[in-house]
Amino acid sequence: MFVIDYFRDPNAGTEGQLFNLIKGLDRSCIDPHLLVFEESKWLRDNGFPCQYSVLGSRSLKSLKTWVGLYKYARLMRRRGIKLAHVFFNDPSLICPPIFHINGIRTLISRRDMGYWYTPTIKRLLHFTGWFVSGVVVNSEAVKKVTMDAEGFSDYSVSVIYNGFDDEIKASCLNSEFNKKLRCLKDQGRQLIGLVANIRPIKRIDDVIGALGMLKDSNPDLDLVVIGSGDISELHSLAIELGVGSRVHFLGACNNVTSSLPFFDIGVLSSESEGFSNSLVEYMRAALPVVCSAVGGNPEAVEAGVNGFLYPVGNINELRKAIEILANDGALRAKMGGKGKSIAIRRYSITEMTSAHTRLYRSYSSE
Repeated sequence: MFVIDYFRDPNAGTEGQLFNLIKGLDRSCIDPHLLVFEESKWLRDNGFPCQYSVLGSRSLKSLKTWVGLYKYARLMRRRGIKLAHVFFNDPSLICPPIFHINGIRTLISRRDMGYWYTPTIKRLLHFTGWFVSGVVVNSEAVKKVTMDAEGFSDYSVSVIYNGFDDEIKASCLNSEFNKKLRCLKDQGRQLIGLVANIRPIKRIDDVIGALGMLKDSNPDLDLVVIGSGDISELHSLAIELGVGSRVHFLGACNNVTSSLPFFDIGVLSSESEGFSNSLVEYMRAALPVVCSAVGGNPEAVEAGVNGFLYPVGNINELRKAIEILANDGALRAKMGGKGKSIAIRRYSITEMTSAHTRLYRSYSSE
């Protein structure tokens, strides 16, 4: 059984990994079922790769949630469910003790650097952790944070990296996104690509600052930002730095993969990352990468091999790395090719689903 409080759509990071995991599982040995606390419009309109149930209550403060989950767990155990894999923070608090009472073992997932931890939540996690059989994380960096904050032992935490495929939806190949990008390339623009929702933690202003420093030495260099959010402050900053016409905010995209080949460099400037899907998508598109040396980023990017790492917030070092790549096409091709080779070998959906299957079997057989 897989559990998540809300499934927004398969384009979101965690939801996308869950979707691809369940879709790719071998049905001859695993019969998956999804429980969502609250149904989404996407689920109603599109369904899911396996049967799913809706609890009908999402708040941990509601008795309805606790009673409903207990009744559901009891039903699933009678139907032969032995193991549950729980995603997101709230379900990982409530599910382990309730499932334990009903004879179901629980694996929880951690996929970030613990920005949501508070002293109260940590105390609760140390209690509910007694009922957790194991933890699945998506990077060594997240593993360390999880062990330190929640008290899990090394052997109970398994690192399974995110998995990706090469599918590009035909409907996206001639999207409005790509028409704009194709037009920029036809104008001879060199494009820095940044895929991230517009939030302060992503530090997109750092990249705009670096572009401002390069506006005279690299007059053909533009920045393209793909992601949702309020662009007003960033647009004002770009104008202030004299690069207003060279920073393009395209908004959210349902299939980023089809747009990445238009870019020359992939950049990620985040203040915190558990393991960035954007980095792997850059690598799979054969883009050299410049990224902040935080969280799981150094596990994907080897400095000088498939890109450059820089200290988060150091705009001058960010500028230097972008400048080196912008001025050396051969280096971009070499680093991009190396990154693609690494990504295809290490971050495939096949490897991700196989690793989960082995883990599920090990807990089911105990």
